[in-house]
Amino acid sequence: MAKQEPTNRLSECTSPYLLQHASNPVAWQPWDDTAIELARKLDRPLLVSIGYAACHWCHVMEHESFDDEETAALMNEKLVCIKVDREERPDVDALYMAACQVMTGQGGWPLNAFLDPHTLKPFFAGTYFPPKQGHGRPSWPQLVIAMSDAWSGQREDLVNNSDVIIEHINKMAANSSSGEVDLKELMEVVTEGSVQHSLKLFDTINGGFGGAPKFPHPMELEALLRYGSDESRKAVEVSLRYMAGRGLFDHLGGGWHRYCVDSAWAVPHFEKMLYDNALLLPIHTRALRDGVGDQSVHQRVIQLTLEWLKREMLDPNGGVWSTLDADSDDGTGHKEEGAFYVWTPEQVESALGVQDGELACSRWTITKEGNFENSGSSVLALSDVEELSDEKEDEIRLTLLKNRAERARPGTDDKVLTSWNGMLLVALTELESDLASEIGEHTVQGLLERSTNEDGSVLRTWRGETDGGPGFLDDYAWAALGLLNWGIATDNKTCIKRALSITKRLLKEFSDTDGGFWLSTSNHGELPIRQRCETDSAVPGSTSIVVRLISNLLGIWPAHEEADSWRTYAMDSISNLSEGLKQRGPAYWSLLNASQDLFRPWAVWHIHHDGTEPEELRKLRRTASDGQLVISTQSSSDGKDRGDAPWMAWLCEGMSCKPPITESSDLFW
Repeated sequence: MAKQEPTNRLSECTSPYLLQHASNPVAWQPWDDTAIELARKLDRPLLVSIGYAACHWCHVMEHESFDDEETAALMNEKLVCIKVDREERPDVDALYMAACQVMTGQGGWPLNAFLDPHTLKPFFAGTYFPPKQGHGRPSWPQLVIAMSDAWSGQREDLVNNSDVIIEHINKMAANSSSGEVDLKELMEVVTEGSVQHSLKLFDTINGGFGGAPKFPHPMELEALLRYGSDESRKAVEVSLRYMAGRGLFDHLGGGWHRYCVDSAWAVPHFEKMLYDNALLLPIHTRALRDGVGDQSVHQRVIQLTLEWLKREMLDPNGGVWSTLDADSDDGTGHKEEGAFYVWTPEQVESALGVQDGELACSRWTITKEGNFENSGSSVLALSDVEELSDEKEDEIRLTLLKNRAERARPGTDDKVLTSWNGMLLVALTELESDLASEIGEHTVQGLLERSTNEDGSVLRTWRGETDGGPGFLDDYAWAALGLLNWGIATDNKTCIKRALSITKRLLKEFSDTDGGFWLSTSNHGELPIRQRCETDSAVPGSTSIVVRLISNLLGIWPAHEEADSWRTYAMDSISNLSEGLKQRGPAYWSLLNASQDLFRPWAVWHIHHDGTEPEELRKLRRTASDGQLVISTQSSSDGKDRGDAPWMAWLCEGMSCKPPITESSDLFW
């Protein structure tokens, strides 16, 4: 009987990234038991090709190789090919990215790993490969043939190699504590060393850290703001000023791009990720609160980013979409990176006329020479123009934005990721504006109605009417943290109840009896190694968000019946990482930040009111620093009852509360 040959099954998927490949002649499979069993029956290597919808080089490799009939035929003959959206399966991505870094010393996307189908262990992994040999890289067809031939003729060597790779990854991932240590003292020492290391890498000319390519590093910036020295505040001020004023930020439409390819923040990689924006918003909010830098800079980027989210990223059913591509049609039928965002003086003049066009070119540094890949087009960056009023600038900006909207848009990955939505909700909770509240309520709707359930279970993603698979640790942690913070800030009991339910399930299903947390559960299927997510990447390590969640729970309810258990989970996870923290402190910025809130005593104002809060609460919230919280509610609890007074307030530190007050003048930190 003839062996079953694979056919492309991606049309059955909901991920926009996978659907992009549904029309490829490659017989792509989703990551599931059917595909793995097929590879075992055919006894062919598994190719696991991993990327995401906004990935520029993923699109390049698709166009060059996966859309090519001859190359596809070769792949279909020699391999069983699986496509993975890294945003849907972070566990699969983490394992094979670690393998790629072990084998090549580097990583990135697209990630292409060749696996033993019987063990799912990788025997080779790399990133982008060109269609023709060059620049020290084999061509993709050459690599496919080499891997297939090795599987047929040198299988024992490949299997042994895959065992060595997995053993090495296991050793890298193994955590060890330092025995009995004062964790508070440890975190203070590691934070001090990490901050000093950061300040040595600080680019005093352009802001940011290190050279090209340059990433925004929000967790590092938060740590420097928390540290609060003159030098660390200056590093943040300079970094935020240039990140907000040059090419990283979309000056017409709002929102930050992924990173810049140069050290001066001039030319970005144009994809827009929800998580970058969710992480940078609170950095500007904190800088605004702490008086770091020009307040108008922070206000501008916060407002424009909120406008972008509302205009372009909200799902009609609640929740917020994931990404915008870097590439779009340049008007000639070809997709080019940045085509949607760059301008020539002629394009500006056509949209605005001569006089306003000159003002716009001066304000946003649009020149005849341009600064984008010798194209004559310019990436926008701010310049001072004295004769341009704020009102006139906004009028011109909106006209250009309307004109830009007529261009071919970058593709939108319109799946709703639970972790990124929870992350955004955390950021929105800290903002004071009607627009932030509107987007926040929309995000809450998606989290309560689609992403999470009353029993505390959490989805990874959903899109349209279709739910994705079970959530990972980051989905649980961010959803719980976002709903908890929003519930406390808005007196939404449903959000608080759901957050507690998610937390309970998280601690039950993801905790390791030896301390710390796993990224996945048995619901996600088997891999050669069960992954953790403890160090930061472009987003905070998931373990750090659990610690942050527990810190907030303990700050809000220090006498809760689960308080001792919560604290033990957090302390054990830090203790389990003590050696890693000593050796690589800057890899754990978000954990260093979260631990400060775990170890410090919290000051909490509890206000019980009749439906009308005292006016002073707005200032109290706005000036609240780390470890300071306002809980304002119409419900009495724990003996805090206003009686006949319109409101009554108690300032508590830990489990000790001062006598209640009813005078507005007494509401201060």
